[in-house]
Amino acid sequence: MRDYDYHPNELDVRVFGVPEAGVLVRTDEMFLGQTREPASSEWGTPSLVLRHYAFAGEWFKLNATLDDDGELIETGAAGDEYVVNCDIATPLRWIGPDATAVDLFLDVLVRRDGSYRIVDRPDFDDACSRQLISGSEARNAESGLKSLLHWITSGRLQDLLDEPARHLAAQAPPPLPFGRSPLVDVPAVAPHSRSTW
Repeated sequence: MRDYDYHPNELDVRVFGVPEAGVLVRTDEMFLGQTREPASSEWGTPSLVLRHYAFAGEWFKLNATLDDDGELIETGAAGDEYVVNCDIATPLRWIGPDATAVDLFLDVLVRRDGSYRIVDRPDFDDACSRQLISGSEARNAESGLKSLLHWITSGRLQDLLDEPARHLAAQAPPPLPFGRSPLVDVPAVAPHSRSTW
């Protein structure tokens, strides 16, 4: 399946490919997929499993990094490590077998101990001022951030991360090749016409 991820300050749409073997949950309400990412000298990380969560009823997506045993592992630059990168984004919308969402710039980085940092606030404010996201999307992004922080502080996020059986991490397939698609080919995420605008 394809996961279309549109960043409104870019001219095209990012396309992440998840093999069927990496799809753990695909319902109207949620998508959970996992892929084995190669070691990265840029990020200083070993090969790891990336689990991606998207929700039809929430204004955020989650990307958790795990080892083969299904244990969360911290990635990122020294001093900025995290186990979950949370993207404030429009809710999951299915277009046939494919997932779509629009990144709304705000991010929350969660460490293994449950502490977190909100990042990219200037990028969000800039996108709002340039009308790259609508007023409605901006308000929902702020509401989604509050909801996400409640998930983090109440333990709901950790409960969600603990749900898939740990042994499944070892079965994560490599991702399909990353690509980009012209925005005109993915009208579900286009400004002014997308359902969240």
